[in-house]
Amino acid sequence: MTMRAEAAGFFDRWSVTYDHSGLQALTYRPIHDAMLERLDDDDPSTIVDLGCGTGQFTYRLTERFPDAAVIGVDFSQGMLFEAAERVVRASSRQHLIIQADAGQLPFRRSSVDVVVCSESFHWYHDQAATLDGLADTLRSGGRLLIASIATVSSIGDDIVRRLTSIQGRPIRAVPPHRMRRLLDQSGFEVTHQRRIRRLGLIGWPVLTEALRR
Repeated sequence: MTMRAEAAGFFDRWSVTYDHSGLQALTYRPIHDAMLERLDDDDPSTIVDLGCGTGQFTYRLTERFPDAAVIGVDFSQGMLFEAAERVVRASSRQHLIIQADAGQLPFRRSSVDVVVCSESFHWYHDQAATLDGLADTLRSGGRLLIASIATVSSIGDDIVRRLTSIQGRPIRAVPPHRMRRLLDQSGFEVTHQRRIRRLGLIGWPVLTEALRR
C-alpha cells in the first residue's frame, strides 16, 4: 500500500467520528470562528476550503457568503461523502465538493479569491510545495488563512515529527516564524498571526493570514 493510500485510509476511518459534537466544539469551532472573524470585511466570489473534512466549516462559509462559490477540497473519500451530504444537498445553491491532493489542486491560475485551511496543513508532506500551488491558485491580493498545530521552536517541530512518525502519520507542526518564512518564499505577505485559544487542549494552533503578492 502506498503512503498516500495509507493516509487516505486513516482519514476515511476518522470520518466516522469526526463530526462528534464534543470534538467539533472543543477543537474546531474556535478555529472556524476566528477565521470567519478575519473574513468579516471581505466579499469574495470564490472560496476554497482546503482539507475540508466533513464540510463543517465549508457549510458555515456558504451561509456567511451566500453569493460566493464555495469549494470544499479533501482527498479522503470518507470525509468527502459526509461533506457532500452536508454542503451540496443541504445548500440552496450549487457548491462543489471535490477530491484532490493539496499539492495538486485542479484550479486555473489566479482563479480564487480566498483559501482557508483549518487544521490540515500540519498533515501535508510537502508544505512548501503546497504553498507554491496556492500562490498560483490565488489571484493577486487574494487571501490565505491557515490554522495549524504549531510548536514554539524548530526543535519542538522536530520532536513532534519524530514522535508522530512512529505512529505512521507524521505531524509537521511548523513554528510561527518558519510559517512566515515559507509564505514569504512562496510569494505571500503575512498580515496577521496569532494563537487561537481552545478549552482543555494543550498546544493551541496558530492562525496565519497572508495576501498573495
